[in-house]
Amino acid sequence: MAWIVNLWTIILLTFSNRFVWTNETQSNSSPTFSVTPSPSASTKPLDYFDEEKFISIKLGEEINLSCTNRTWSTMLFDTWELKNTDKTCRIANSNSDPAVNTCNDGRTITNTTEGRSQLYIHPFEYTYEGIYTCETAFQRGSHKILFKLSAIVQPEISGRIEYSTTDNHYVAVCEASNGKPNASISWSSDENVTEKVTYNWNHTFTVESRRIIPYNTSMGNVTCIVSHPYWNESQTYTIPYIRGTAQEPKKPIYWIVIIACLFCVLLITFVTSFVCIKKHLADLRNCCKSTIPVATAPTKTQQDVEEVEPYASYVERVNSIYNSSAELCNV
Repeated sequence: MAWIVNLWTIILLTFSNRFVWTNETQSNSSPTFSVTPSPSASTKPLDYFDEEKFISIKLGEEINLSCTNRTWSTMLFDTWELKNTDKTCRIANSNSDPAVNTCNDGRTITNTTEGRSQLYIHPFEYTYEGIYTCETAFQRGSHKILFKLSAIVQPEISGRIEYSTTDNHYVAVCEASNGKPNASISWSSDENVTEKVTYNWNHTFTVESRRIIPYNTSMGNVTCIVSHPYWNESQTYTIPYIRGTAQEPKKPIYWIVIIACLFCVLLITFVTSFVCIKKHLADLRNCCKSTIPVATAPTKTQQDVEEVEPYASYVERVNSIYNSSAELCNV
């Protein structure tokens, strides 16, 4: 039995020494790490952007656009590509190269007191609307942002009451003109409401909302609500109603042109007809005068002379007798 115990002791000591050697070997070996770059850290496609931002700016205001919060202590360069409706230009700053600005319109890169780079625009104009892309490179990577800038223009609110004689009802008209983007108009009731949006030449929008009010409805002041990004709150506009002052819908201008043309045609026709009739009457009178025979004095015939001679001889005898009597009386 003693040899069996010794055999188990030898086996246990052998496995114990092997376990200790294995642990020491593993503890003395230095660890190694394999770093595999993530897909986002690899080369990015040209149309890739880390961020996309949509910004609306009021006309005349200033704006500062930042591509990163890093400072120039870790940055290598800051580049902006500006694509507007009328031109494309580039603005860039670098730690090693001279600054570049092909815009030459007041837009420029400035630095804050903390050393951060910003694109400064003042004042904002219609021509500055467009797509702005920026890329900032630093020691361990880069960052790209796409900005889409658009202008905000305050709309002008107006209203009126019209009366339709054909349909025998009133129409309340609320209009938000020359705004950008187009305004939103609502009423206390959405029944019998139509809306028309017009794009203006100056890149703004005019919204006209018309609400039909039946004639038998009791009329008072009508209110419309106008919403627009220019205001923090919606604007309430009251359309005053005074009976008898409702405006009839304006007739289209082409009807006025047609009526004027018809009047001119009728006037020309009347004048031409009058001149032609007057001329023909004069010719008719001349023709009638030429066909009527001219009356002439009658000539004395031989018979008339013979009939008058006895009377003449009688008168001559009476005169001679009268003369003789007068001479005797004078004696």
